[in-house]
Amino acid sequence: MLSTVAQVKTDVLIIGSGAAGARAAIEAAEFTAAVTLAAKGAPRRSGTTNLAGVHYAAALGHADEDTPWEHFHDTIVEARWLADQELARVMCLHGPKSVHDLERYGLHWYRTPDGTHYKQLPAPGHSFNRGVHYNGKTGKMVQDALIDEVKRHPNIHLLGDVFITQILVDDSGVVGAVGIHLERGELLAISTRSVVIATGGAGMVFKVTDMETGSTGDGIAMAFRAGADLIAPEMHQFFPTAFVWPETLRGVAVNSSQLWKLGLRLYNANDERFMERYYPEQKEHMPRDILSQCIFREITEGRGAEHGGVWLDTRWIEEFETLRRDRPRSYIWPEKLGVNVQRIEVAPTYHFTLGGIRINTEAETTIPGLYAAGEVVGATHGANRLAGNALTECLVFGEIAGRNAALRALSTTARPAPEAMVRAECQRLRGVLPETGTGRRPRAIYDDLRHAMYHNVGIVRDGRRLRAAVRRVAELREEVRSVQLTNTQHYNVEWIWALELDGMLELADLFATGAEMRTESRGAHYREDYPLLDNENWLKNILVRREGKRHVYWTEPVTLPYLSEVKMRYAEPSR
Repeated sequence: MLSTVAQVKTDVLIIGSGAAGARAAIEAAEFTAAVTLAAKGAPRRSGTTNLAGVHYAAALGHADEDTPWEHFHDTIVEARWLADQELARVMCLHGPKSVHDLERYGLHWYRTPDGTHYKQLPAPGHSFNRGVHYNGKTGKMVQDALIDEVKRHPNIHLLGDVFITQILVDDSGVVGAVGIHLERGELLAISTRSVVIATGGAGMVFKVTDMETGSTGDGIAMAFRAGADLIAPEMHQFFPTAFVWPETLRGVAVNSSQLWKLGLRLYNANDERFMERYYPEQKEHMPRDILSQCIFREITEGRGAEHGGVWLDTRWIEEFETLRRDRPRSYIWPEKLGVNVQRIEVAPTYHFTLGGIRINTEAETTIPGLYAAGEVVGATHGANRLAGNALTECLVFGEIAGRNAALRALSTTARPAPEAMVRAECQRLRGVLPETGTGRRPRAIYDDLRHAMYHNVGIVRDGRRLRAAVRRVAELREEVRSVQLTNTQHYNVEWIWALELDGMLELADLFATGAEMRTESRGAHYREDYPLLDNENWLKNILVRREGKRHVYWTEPVTLPYLSEVKMRYAEPSR
């Protein structure tokens, strides 16, 4: 059925060409390694980095007396003390350097009028103005600068339209990988001594998300199948303000984090500024987990607007006409689709995968030769991520992963990808592409999964719905066995959906099971049947490992090496 297996040899394979992957490639190349950078789509255009909004968090102190320690303190407190303090410390300490690296690659950050300092913006949860930016296109400008720098290195080979499906591991660690060239429909056997996973999050597991369509959790699922430990599978962040109407914009985030202090407000269908009721002092200027839960409560208790959202009101912002020009994706382009940007109907959307692959401060997973960086990683942000910390994490740990992957590759002996392992993965891929199938098309199963996860493992959870999600996922996994596919190998979208579904369904089971295990509410994990925070029993992380086909879960207490006096910044909301 499939054409020949092409052979690829490289020192370092990097999977994912967003901010974390591109930065890893640059660093590995500077250590003279031969690097292959594989992207499921076009390297410059695919991935979620392009969609990142305004804020890039780094404690440069250009706007005030901010320091990396203050940044670290905010990150840990807003993570509801569940973050890995070692990872968070590295991110905050090296954040300023990453800003300068990007400027060296060609990104001209916004500066103060005299040009001497970076212009830094506020955001909820940050004690100081630490958001460097390039108006509403910060993510795109970061991506462009990185890919431009990648192309300056002749020892980086860019592979676009390549879907890596399996990491090959033996007793010594990583020995290769297998993938599919989507355009040619051929399999690739990749011989490599180091792999960096930088494939981003799993937003497409949920029905409403602001992530791009390739964010199906491939890297997390591959690492898990290879035997790597995952951490905090129950933790998922929703962004509080996203379009609910028109349908073509549903789930697309509306930039708001930097505008609450400037007059942006929220109202329910009764024209009540409801955040005054929940948090009279801070009002809307709250971290994402709390704001999302308050909005969701307004909607579910019957105070939602016409299309099931609440109103985002821009009329109180004095310089809105100037500010919106810097945020056209949120406040100018939607007007062409009939949106009145003075009063936008919004609701929360899935935004960031907080749990993921477990790493140490060297970006090493629990498998020798396998590294991870960016949103695929778990525990850096604990139970809630601050605005702007995602891009910072990508750049900081992308650099570390690229360096260590190159050092390992250059100090070990190259060998071909094991033939038996390559053959086994080829058989698995052929098995997903049968001559005939008797079941549903993959898109129907895909949609059912996303619906079940959004409604049962979303912003507000309880044991009954979580168990229902686990049962539904099990049923869908059985259905995938007999899925109907279009019988072609070139750009076969249904084939890719079926392969993605295999990983998405396994991750969905982990997400729901982890959420059922955590019998408390903390940060982005809110359970109606366990509404209170429980530090006595749950100041610990859930971990999971695959042993054969069995999922093995356990918990580990959070270590507090730097900040040890556990204090929460916000009380339970007033009703």
